[in-house]
Amino acid sequence: MARRRRIICAAALASRGAALAPVKTNRIAELRKQRAEIDAELAALEAHATTPKAQIRALYDAFNARDGPAVADLLADDVVYEDLLLGESTICRGKAAFSGALEWHPAFVSKKLNLPFDLQLIVDKVACDGEKSVGVEWHVEVDGKPFPLSRGLSLATTNAEGKLERVVDIAEAPWRVVGLLIRPLLTAFGAGAAALGIGGLGYLIGT
Repeated sequence: MARRRRIICAAALASRGAALAPVKTNRIAELRKQRAEIDAELAALEAHATTPKAQIRALYDAFNARDGPAVADLLADDVVYEDLLLGESTICRGKAAFSGALEWHPAFVSKKLNLPFDLQLIVDKVACDGEKSVGVEWHVEVDGKPFPLSRGLSLATTNAEGKLERVVDIAEAPWRVVGLLIRPLLTAFGAGAAALGIGGLGYLIGT
């Protein structure tokens, strides 16, 4: 009798296990499908995420394309730019001031005048905390060749909407001397004084 009971119990357990196996397999397949869908959605969101790193790269791309409206679109309305070597007279406060100064930038002026050289700001390294701040190491190239003593560092922060709200810039000093020499002349033309600055963009503005 006892042996018969053991046989019946074993058969019942085997039958139950056989019934559960397809259910478990189906659930695993369902979870894997959900994970694949979640991974795909995350990848799509991250590709379009507005991170400080993405914003600063977009800023340099827009600058090198001489696209003033695209630059302005990346800025907060109350953005502040400061050049640590050229001082307070070149501080830009607000998007309008920044955009106005950009129009006086030698790179933008050279395009308007169709001058025969291509001036680019090249991003060498980007360090980002992933949330709000980003640091950039950059240099200048003219016609595809690195320009002497043209390296600089910039620090930028973004606001809650992902717009650039503060940009601080410092470049190799020799070229800033030129900016200091011509600043009085540009000051007479208003926005021209501020055009001595503007982010890693400021190196060229200071030359």
